[in-house]
Amino acid sequence: MTSTMNEPDKNPLIAISDALAAVVQRVGESTIAVRGRRRGVASGVVWRPGVVVTVAHAFRRAPAAVSLVAENGRGMDAALVGIDSTTDIAVFRLSDESLASVEVGDAATIKAGHLAIAIGRGSAGDLTASYGLVNRTGGAWQTWLGGHIDRLIRLDGGVYDGLSGGPVADASGSVIGIATSALSRSYGIVVPTSTVARVVDALLTKGHIARAFLGIGAQPVPLPSTGDEAAAGGDSKVGLLITSLASGGPADQAGVLIGDILVSAAGYPTPSLDQVRNALADHIGKEVRVDMVRGGLPAEARIMVGEWPTQRHCS
Repeated sequence: MTSTMNEPDKNPLIAISDALAAVVQRVGESTIAVRGRRRGVASGVVWRPGVVVTVAHAFRRAPAAVSLVAENGRGMDAALVGIDSTTDIAVFRLSDESLASVEVGDAATIKAGHLAIAIGRGSAGDLTASYGLVNRTGGAWQTWLGGHIDRLIRLDGGVYDGLSGGPVADASGSVIGIATSALSRSYGIVVPTSTVARVVDALLTKGHIARAFLGIGAQPVPLPSTGDEAAAGGDSKVGLLITSLASGGPADQAGVLIGDILVSAAGYPTPSLDQVRNALADHIGKEVRVDMVRGGLPAEARIMVGEWPTQRHCS
């Protein structure tokens, strides 16, 4: 009896192998190598015509320009649009728009156990690839630098050298995000397409990510369980004790005082500075109500939310 394992048209392993190679080849048409990294080479992806996305951690400092390598070792020049280290995304603009942009998929459909295929390019322009399973998925989360990632997609292992910044595709070949080794000490992370698109839009528009700014320094403190925190507009048992104010900043101008306890902002509880920033992310340039406890009694203020300036160390 002849084994069907030797017949290519009936061998399921060959079919899977060919399907994986086809995905790598197709997505690879939009994948490039990124030179000028601190160590070795990163990868990048043509997200839109003339727009390349890679990882921010590939650079010691923001470069004015970068050298890219496409298929067959073809060199390309690109100028920096902007970097968001908090989400580990860097965006460059190509002078040549001939490279095909990637087919973007919906990362919201990805579940633990789904196949994930990471694609990159080596320094000579040769394709590289790795595949495995999605180890875990979850809701929105925040990086240790304060970046907002719309969805957790964690791989079942790390990201090989050179694949950071490259596209990660699902079994159909649709790209669900970009791979990074910088957002977890133990696992590879996929920055989902929705996050990439949001950051790309912001960087192309402003060259930076706008972040809410109140001009406060604060630390979490427990609220007394007297009902005052509910009267002040919050439902958390933790508030933020204002420990410093930026002179002339939004909170200072609104009459907030050192010693006030911030309970909520724009209707959202504020048990941490990160949650304050998230609550106000869509309110930059707008006036919002903040609820506080002052001297043990409910108080409120109306603050015009500013945009995070450079060289500031308070929220």
